[in-house]
Amino acid sequence: MSRKSLVSQYNIGEKELKAFLGPLEVNVIEIIWSSKKPLTVREVYEKLKRKRKIAYTTVMTTMDRLYDKGLLDRRAEKGRGGIFYIYWPKFEKNNFKKSAVHEVLNSLIENFGEIVANYFVEKISSRDQELKQKLERALRK
Repeated sequence: MSRKSLVSQYNIGEKELKAFLGPLEVNVIEIIWSSKKPLTVREVYEKLKRKRKIAYTTVMTTMDRLYDKGLLDRRAEKGRGGIFYIYWPKFEKNNFKKSAVHEVLNSLIENFGEIVANYFVEKISSRDQELKQKLERALRK
């Protein structure tokens, strides 16, 4: 049984989480990661609307999309207004980043193995001291 991919796209021109997720998805998941408890769509919406004009249904759709991507988990609860979902992250932030990077690199290696290997060898043998130091630290772990 194969695990669903966390990364459906990689945006080469973006930085950090925006390389893997859309801007609103990043805002939503950052709010959820920063919370000490599971959150409802309403709670996330209230935090987002302080910073920008946004529709409740847009937040609801974004959270549902993050659930479909396997980044959020949820459970249904009954309340005064009927049934609603409570969401929490499936991964800690650093675990998500690590898994996303692994998926992208694994895909590159599977599709362009020799080119990727040659690139790393060229980078390491060049004068890129910062990369050499990072690789040495990683090898010591």
